[in-house]
Amino acid sequence: MSAPRLAYREARSALDWPLLAYALSAPAAGILCVILGVAVHQPWFIVMIGALFVPGMIGTTLLYRNWPTGIQIDESAISIGAIGSARAARRTPTINHQSRGLFTCPWPAVEDVRIVTDRAELRRMKNQPRYYTFTNRWGGKRGMSHCPCHVGVLASPFMRAALVLDVDPLAVTTTRIRPARFYSNFKDGRFSRLIHPELSPTWVVPTRHPEALGQALKAFPGSWEPVQPH
Repeated sequence: MSAPRLAYREARSALDWPLLAYALSAPAAGILCVILGVAVHQPWFIVMIGALFVPGMIGTTLLYRNWPTGIQIDESAISIGAIGSARAARRTPTINHQSRGLFTCPWPAVEDVRIVTDRAELRRMKNQPRYYTFTNRWGGKRGMSHCPCHVGVLASPFMRAALVLDVDPLAVTTTRIRPARFYSNFKDGRFSRLIHPELSPTWVVPTRHPEALGQALKAFPGSWEPVQPH
């Protein structure tokens, strides 16, 4: 049996310039501080490196979490996640690294599909509990111990366009995602909390090429409008 005809493929779809700049700016600044500190024989660079440690850790962590994210569309299904890895479907990552998994929705199970490019709508999506995910934030929000991480939501921190799918959760195929424990050191009344995954009926994945993706979607049957107007 021949493989389904490939209609669209976008590897590393979350790696836009804002994310790369955010992730690499603190390490680059730290290296510059070391060079300048050694050159002028001043100890202040140690303080600067310490101040850059947390921003650098957050940035590189978010870059790592979003690195595998991609989109693939063929005649049979839409797939998001680590589309470039043959092992993605067999992995069992935690909620922190769900982009290392693979999430596939066959076309009959796609209830709606759209491309969101409106900046205000993208910002609202980040703060809505039903889109809660760890691909666009470093840690859990205070007081959200009862809010699960939504599997299939691969939103990135600075995405400027996103493919949004409403799917039938009973008909999709996904990697098994494991819970993860977050430590708050009693800031919310407890030392730690275990956050569980929950399969989302709405999938979100960033795209760097919304126009090309919209053209690819037009080739498939459906009553949706591929690109959401501003």
